[in-house]
Amino acid sequence: MSQGENDLQHLTSTIAGKIGEGVKKTESFFSSACIYKVPEDLRKLKESAYTPRFIAIGPLHRNDKHLQTPLQLVKMSYTNYLLSRLTEGMEDLALAEQTKFTVLQNCLAEMKTSIDDAKQCYAEEVTLDEEMLLVDGCFILEFLYRYHSSKQPQETDPICGNSLIVTKVVTDLILLENQIPFFVLEKLFKLTVEKIQHHNWSITDYVKHSCDGWLSPIRKSDNSSSAKTWCSPSECVLRVIGCTTAAEEEEEEVVQSGNIDDRSRTSKYYHILHSLHDSYLPHDHQTKNETFRLTEMPSASELVYAGVKFVPDAGNDLFKFKFSEPKGLLWWCLRARFVIPPLVIYDQTESLLRNLIALEQCCPGVSRHVSSYATVMDMLVNTDKDVQVLEKAGVLTNWLGATKDATNLFNKLCKEVMLGRYFDDTRMKATEYSKRFWPKNMANVRRTYFDSPWTFIAFCVGFIAFVISLVEFVHNFAKKG
Repeated sequence: MSQGENDLQHLTSTIAGKIGEGVKKTESFFSSACIYKVPEDLRKLKESAYTPRFIAIGPLHRNDKHLQTPLQLVKMSYTNYLLSRLTEGMEDLALAEQTKFTVLQNCLAEMKTSIDDAKQCYAEEVTLDEEMLLVDGCFILEFLYRYHSSKQPQETDPICGNSLIVTKVVTDLILLENQIPFFVLEKLFKLTVEKIQHHNWSITDYVKHSCDGWLSPIRKSDNSSSAKTWCSPSECVLRVIGCTTAAEEEEEEVVQSGNIDDRSRTSKYYHILHSLHDSYLPHDHQTKNETFRLTEMPSASELVYAGVKFVPDAGNDLFKFKFSEPKGLLWWCLRARFVIPPLVIYDQTESLLRNLIALEQCCPGVSRHVSSYATVMDMLVNTDKDVQVLEKAGVLTNWLGATKDATNLFNKLCKEVMLGRYFDDTRMKATEYSKRFWPKNMANVRRTYFDSPWTFIAFCVGFIAFVISLVEFVHNFAKKG
């Protein structure tokens, strides 16, 4: 064998080895990845929506300069509080300290065995250690437990004592880049909170009830048909931090009755954001293969012009649309109904929607319900007039201030995003209905003659005059005959 052939064989073996090694690394690296850096194309649209402002959780933003504040030390304080809860009621101080030390040791042992699995949850190589997992995990658990068990947060509490900071911290906890694996939280939960709570909540119950109401505070309750249908910005914030009496009473009722969503006990979550994503899915949703079927749909104002009536959904599903055409004997004079889940838009809404969409775009296997929702809303909202139509119908409540802000929010959500296709059938039905001759002309009749009391009165007077004239004509014609 010549020297050239030997060199070629050696080169081939070397490259084949590198290819094989690359395949193994790729399979192990990406098969279990669930925590991602948001793609640059998405991030540049609104970087602040994906970047934590107060608290760094996990390794991805650990060294950000703007997060190097004394507030980071609060995580240590919260960890100490959580461990101390297991010694409450112990009169022997030495025994209490020993118990606390033992719990800490057990937690660290669990974190040590979880390091390798935790690293595989990140879509890039990260520096991770037992201390980071322990402190970040215990901080989250103490934070969730504290504002659910404390009726009135102490003013000295650097986080729960300040409603603004609570809102910011909760916002940070649902960012895709600011996560630790959910199994880490579950392990710490079993060693700490599970031993001290007075009810049988799981960690997913705490997460759900902490963030419940963020996306749509105007949903109706299951057991009350007369529930109020909106809340002010201050009530929305209070609902988030669990400080309103009504929220506390409702929470107590849920605890006492044990009425917890069964999905939170059986589903496997990647992290807090994934848990929140699951809680927003329609209760009867099924995973299905999404087929690419580009279906344009008229805007909200155009659909109203074509005879469609927008109706806020009275149920609890945030991402569920329904379009129904009128049936029965009076179908010719009734309007089609486009049922949409109501949404309150405030400062945190865009960040939440963007991170839920980023999760769907980055993580295989996560259903694209939020992306599909954003797709429909982007088609419905083209101008300020469309927002006003949806506000008038009770579908949107805009706390951002200017109508233009709400318009821009929906117009920019789907940029650089693979569109969701869960509601293609709904869009097709609405589009086909808007093109029909009869609904469009009946809508024109309503606008012309029934838009206001005065036009209706004028129509009635004209109709009566027409009937009288017709009767006189027939009467005179009969006389001549």
